[in-house]
Amino acid sequence: VAALMVIRAVLVPSKTVGGHFAYNAATTTATNSALVLGGRSMIVAALGSGIGGAVLGTLFHKLVSFLKHQVFWKVSSSSGGDTTNNQKPTPTQKKKWKYEVLVKTTIGLLVGCISMMYPQTLFWGEGSLQCMIDGQQTSFEATKHGLASWLTSGAKVSPNVPFTTAWGATQVGIAKLVSIALACAGKFPGGIIFPLFFAAAPFAHALSLGGLFSSGGALLPVVVMCFMAATQASVTRTPLATAFILTLSASANTELSVMLPACLLSSYTGVWVSQFLSKNSYFKYNNNVDNNNAN
Repeated sequence: VAALMVIRAVLVPSKTVGGHFAYNAATTTATNSALVLGGRSMIVAALGSGIGGAVLGTLFHKLVSFLKHQVFWKVSSSSGGDTTNNQKPTPTQKKKWKYEVLVKTTIGLLVGCISMMYPQTLFWGEGSLQCMIDGQQTSFEATKHGLASWLTSGAKVSPNVPFTTAWGATQVGIAKLVSIALACAGKFPGGIIFPLFFAAAPFAHALSLGGLFSSGGALLPVVVMCFMAATQASVTRTPLATAFILTLSASANTELSVMLPACLLSSYTGVWVSQFLSKNSYFKYNNNVDNNNAN
């Protein structure tokens, strides 16, 4: 991320330096142009988000493991075999590619159905992440990957209207999390970093709308960033990189002196708590183990 920012600064020197995700867009007013947060509030928000993100991340990689090993690929793995050394493939092995096509087609249809009900969950999340960061204060239609309103008129939760209920925000978060899990279990190519950021943000808004804390104060943008950081870090076990990605992609007017300490604390808390919840993780950082296996 830092390298891309330097390259952009060299190639487009007139462009404003900084990221493009505005965390305080929904809370900043003419009389409150900066985030002001006490130390105690920051610690509680970071620790709470770290624990919540760890639970969410653990549920995610457990769901991927269940779908991959117990649902979609159970038959395929049990009926496999070694076809090396010029051994003639068995009839079962010849049919394996047909099974893979069936699985991927089924998953594609399932994700498509989810997207019809929750169109804001389409795509990988980076282009429409601002929509989730500010609780759909920025409409999905106005984002990089947005769709025209007439294409999303049948959505269960309108993507072009700010979240008004905790349940509405929760539905969007669950829909995105399930979509990512299905894609990962189906062995579709692609990363999980920004998709997980996207999935985590609605849960932070759900906590706010549920009355856990005020949605109009300085705490909301901090909780949003911290929840995103903890969820992603608990899955990939990369807390420092996660904090850097979020802070370096934040807009120039983001109060990083307030956000960065909380983001770092929540990221590391998410990793520590997820290790307590599950010894296994989404990735196994071992050269002798297939990193694509979720346990």
